[in-house]
Amino acid sequence: MLTRFPNTPRSGAEKERRRTLVLGAMPLKSDPAATMAAGPWCFAGREDFFPDWEEQFSFAPEPFQDRKLQAEAIAEAEALAADIIPRLAEHLAPGSTLPAVYWETLLAPFAINAARIIVDVWHRVQALVEAEGRNPLEVELLPESCTFLMGTDADVILRGALNPLCLHWLLSMLLRPLLPKGWTARTGEHVAESYPASRPEGLRAHLRDWARRMSLRLPVPPLKGITLRQSLRWSLALNHPSSAMDGSRSLAAHFSSRATGVRANLPLDPMRLYLALLPQTLRDLRHPRSIRPMASPKTRLAGIHLYEDAVYRQRLAVWRARGGRIVCLQHGGNYGMMRHTSAAEFVEYSQHAFITWGWTRYRSACGSAAGEGTFLPLPSPQLARLHNAWKGGGVNILFVGTEMPSFGYQLDSHPTPLQNVQYRDDKQWLLEALGRRRRDITLYRPYFPVPGTLDDATWVLPRFPHVHLCSGSLVPQMLACRLLVLDHHGTTLLEAMAANVPTICYWDPSFWPVSPDFQRVMLHLGEAGIWHSSAESAAARIDEVWPFLMAWWQSDRVQAARTSFLESFALCSEKDLEAMWVHTLRHL
Repeated sequence: MLTRFPNTPRSGAEKERRRTLVLGAMPLKSDPAATMAAGPWCFAGREDFFPDWEEQFSFAPEPFQDRKLQAEAIAEAEALAADIIPRLAEHLAPGSTLPAVYWETLLAPFAINAARIIVDVWHRVQALVEAEGRNPLEVELLPESCTFLMGTDADVILRGALNPLCLHWLLSMLLRPLLPKGWTARTGEHVAESYPASRPEGLRAHLRDWARRMSLRLPVPPLKGITLRQSLRWSLALNHPSSAMDGSRSLAAHFSSRATGVRANLPLDPMRLYLALLPQTLRDLRHPRSIRPMASPKTRLAGIHLYEDAVYRQRLAVWRARGGRIVCLQHGGNYGMMRHTSAAEFVEYSQHAFITWGWTRYRSACGSAAGEGTFLPLPSPQLARLHNAWKGGGVNILFVGTEMPSFGYQLDSHPTPLQNVQYRDDKQWLLEALGRRRRDITLYRPYFPVPGTLDDATWVLPRFPHVHLCSGSLVPQMLACRLLVLDHHGTTLLEAMAANVPTICYWDPSFWPVSPDFQRVMLHLGEAGIWHSSAESAAARIDEVWPFLMAWWQSDRVQAARTSFLESFALCSEKDLEAMWVHTLRHL
């Protein structure tokens, strides 16, 4: 329970020590001794103006370094998302009698994305007030009337969670009701930003968009890794009435506060925040007056477009309202590896089934069966094309990094924003430990540019001028290197293991909490010398095996660890792929 702190008389010396709390972008020429940053996002896009900011400035507490608290926050975000969907439905279509499943399918991705941001900010506000409530602070709060008109679902992340100005407003909204009396608040300028949804321009763009939309009408669309031939053949295999028991779950019945007893206990009506983040693509949809049920239930597959395309998602919502079923498909790494995730268990695992690349179990963050699902392991078409594709050759070390968001918009088992600062520092420790001779043949592959993230290549390469930038498509570069080095687990690790690329990886396990099943596989990789818990250990291993790299990688111990990984998280057998997919689809 938060405590409100009384306004007590302060001496002149205490007034002089009053610091400034910055919630948004850090003002230029800020004094580190007199300024506290709410989080790393205060320096996003401004790192050049604040050399060594991560060491010079103090920061508000990072609540989700406590992963137990984070699991509780995930449950709160899921309850908030489930609770808000009926209210959003009434706002978008007043008086509509469409079934709840229509609105849950249509609004779930936006509802959980916004909930993750709101709940994360709320926990930061509580931790901040608890830690600093008795200390005098000055803070600028943005007016309640600020507006941020999002164009698409992606803008909720890119222009919301990763926008220091929008974070400043969200923090202001949630901090204002709890503002300690000893703090001095001043009102900032009104902000009004809009990010219109882009539309295809030119004949070719329109044709590509039309072709994409037509392909998404297939029961099995040509998703990433699935060829058009496979899409058509597997659509035929799926085009039958479903005789299996429906595994879909109502979000209200499994995640809502009424069902779980979990609440975020926000200090204001969350609808105000939701409407500020509601994308124009959702506002513009026209909803049917009624939906006719299908004669017998059928099933179709859905991939990443479920999160990104409101028009496509509405088609799926109508499908579900007619009695149809949806099977979601793994489309990248981290699935089954992370200890907890929020969006996947709310949006994808709640559907009829979820096709994985090998794993079969997931335990919900709230400890109940709400986030668990029906998991069907199948060989990945995406990985099958890479199976044993590495043929040796090449002289380079390829060092691949991942995204470093300044705000933890994902609310899952990734590094927290301040841990991302340490994660970036570890890149420096690895490259220093490699030595000049190894650095001369190292290519660094940064994550693709995303607003609101920490500087990547522009931070790494000036510190190591002999390291070269890797650009272009990643897979050809990976297949041409002598050794791949990863500082995270994810899609690239799965692709490398499938292709049999010699790989050494490292990450701090406290930064990347993993599932029990992946923990066992990860320790197996560690025993073989593939995975390490620190950059220094990984660099020492590189130095040790470099003279006989191929002999080490092809050794029985290493290949056994690789096989164990493939069987659990990266099924890629080309021999059984077609038969297994057709058999599974025919029985859905």
